[in-house]
Amino acid sequence: PPPTSPGMLLLLAALPTLLAFEPGCRTSRRQSTKPLAATYTIDQTTLDGPLVPLSNYVLIEVDDSRDTTSGGIVLSVKEKAQSGTIVAVGPGKDDKETGVTLPMPVTQGQHVLWGRYDGAEVTYCGKPHTLLRDNDIALVWDGDSRDPTADTARVLRGNVLLKVLRKPGELASGLVVATSDDDLPLEGRVVAKGEGALTREGVPVPIEVDIGDCVKFRDFSTTEVTIEGEDYVIVGAPYIICKWQQAA
Repeated sequence: PPPTSPGMLLLLAALPTLLAFEPGCRTSRRQSTKPLAATYTIDQTTLDGPLVPLSNYVLIEVDDSRDTTSGGIVLSVKEKAQSGTIVAVGPGKDDKETGVTLPMPVTQGQHVLWGRYDGAEVTYCGKPHTLLRDNDIALVWDGDSRDPTADTARVLRGNVLLKVLRKPGELASGLVVATSDDDLPLEGRVVAKGEGALTREGVPVPIEVDIGDCVKFRDFSTTEVTIEGEDYVIVGAPYIICKWQQAA
């Protein structure tokens, strides 16, 4: 083959550098094939960026509609639960008197359960979502499962999760006697509890029961939950009136 001149060798050596600045070169074409930014929509309206919840709201992608979950979870006899995964979390609610921003008790990626009629439903990016206040969340849990268990279920703030032991008029033997007093306290065992309701300064107030305690509680503003076929109830700590330890 004919010998290569020194000038030709220099040109070949400089060719990659020259191509890097050449309009329409491979580098430019590679840069032009970057994936386009995601398109965000809400109720068929295109947004400039992702939806951002404010105050103590969270954005939740709703799970596929199911009459019951695989664990048989409902929020009451009359009302089925909604479940979903948290997509975005607001910064927290500002207390009007102290100006303190109360921290949010949940994070992105956690699973939550709430009442079907709580929150504001939106169609976000073509899928059903709900904007929900943090204090409307009944249960929260981590992991890959769409359903909580008694071990993974957590309640928030000043709430307590109780395993129902005895209802009004029910004897220890399981027999039920007639009673006209609907205000009789119920009995339950503490399964989980929140960190405590927050003061205006954002400090949690300790709950005066421990996991494993047996309690009597008033059936006011409670949320009934069935998990894995067992009856539980979510009750605010102020409605628990006494506690004791079960004898061995």
